[in-house]
Amino acid sequence: MEGKYAECKNYHWDCEEMTNVTDGCQEYMASESDPLACVVCGCHRIFHRKVTGYRWDVVYTKCHKVHDLNGECKVDGCREFFPGAGEGSEAALFCATCGCHKGFHRN
Repeated sequence: MEGKYAECKNYHWDCEEMTNVTDGCQEYMASESDPLACVVCGCHRIFHRKVTGYRWDVVYTKCHKVHDLNGECKVDGCREFFPGAGEGSEAALFCATCGCHKGFHRN
């Protein structure tokens, strides 16, 4: 069984704190063009925490994406992930409430 990869531990620049912080990506999702790169944060899979024992029923809650509004960093206030109701499987990866990718929601 291949392991699952959770939140990204790579350091990214935080404009509010003016320092490096860990990324808000909460789950590794492989890119179709490069299976070792995360489609959400763009980091290599080695930057994501490997989970060896995990539950199969994953629930996505609060969104952790940082939005830059008027020069200030703000964390999105979406409380729960609701899959989009569009055509194809790609629409289900985006939240119907906040429009963010599923990887930004805490699982």
